[in-house]
Amino acid sequence: MLIGGSEAHGRQPGRVNAPGERRPEPGVTVPAAVEVGLLADRALRDRAVGQVVAMFERSLYAVIDGIWICVGRTGIGSGPLHVVGDFRWPGLAVGDPVRVADSILWIGATPFANLATRSVWAPPAVPNWSISSLRRGLDAVDEVWVGGLIAEGLAAVGSAHAPSDTSALVRAAMPGLAALERVLAGADDDADREPGLASLIGLGPGLTPSGDDLIGGALIALATFGRNESRDALWDRCRMLLDGTNDISRMHLRAAALGYGAAALHAAIHTTMSGETAGVRGAVTALAAIGHTSGLDAFAGGLIVLRHALCQR
Repeated sequence: MLIGGSEAHGRQPGRVNAPGERRPEPGVTVPAAVEVGLLADRALRDRAVGQVVAMFERSLYAVIDGIWICVGRTGIGSGPLHVVGDFRWPGLAVGDPVRVADSILWIGATPFANLATRSVWAPPAVPNWSISSLRRGLDAVDEVWVGGLIAEGLAAVGSAHAPSDTSALVRAAMPGLAALERVLAGADDDADREPGLASLIGLGPGLTPSGDDLIGGALIALATFGRNESRDALWDRCRMLLDGTNDISRMHLRAAALGYGAAALHAAIHTTMSGETAGVRGAVTALAAIGHTSGLDAFAGGLIVLRHALCQR
């Protein structure tokens, strides 16, 4: 990999400046990239080139040397693909060139960030946990994982008890959820598993559909528990189905298959595992700020894995 894009861009040996690119004028301060995710960092090498492929209010996506990165303002939070800082991008557009030269990230003809001063984000180490701490954490989650918070997307499926009044989206996800449970149980039923998981890939509206977010959360939770065999079994089936979703969601799923996701998701999983009850409400609140339902949908996938781990033990 690492993160595949719709089009790869090769490096240009010996290249220093592209047409229209200018070195920063003396005295001009280039904004520092406050933080770079560990996967994005692998792309941001001198002479790497690419282009902007999508733009949004607080972030843009680029493919650089075949690796996807997300450049965004600090409010988007930390993540494996993120380049986060106090950025502004007036006049930028999809198709603008992206390059790294002399440790400066250029977008279009603008020196965007000084990568020499970057810090690299990676998920923190898995905390100490036990069955009792996990049970304590899940009990604390259950106190807040109710009502309007989980009314949209697939968040409700992370509840301790099946919702009595399911939405059409949840009903559409049922075959995939059953297939996920079979993967977690180690069932070797390939003939039934793929069609079920296909009902989750691309399911729901949004930049990253709810079904994709849920699978991503499950992959990350499995990696956190060290259940790599189950993670790989789930990913082996899902990666054959990725044509059913969009480029950006595929890229996030590939990162999740490596065990990497939004910092807020890692924090929520770790807080629950370690039974830090005082931090659960804040962790869930941080997830609710990610997308429309993306953070909550991802944690729902993580909760399925956490609850399964508790039952196993």
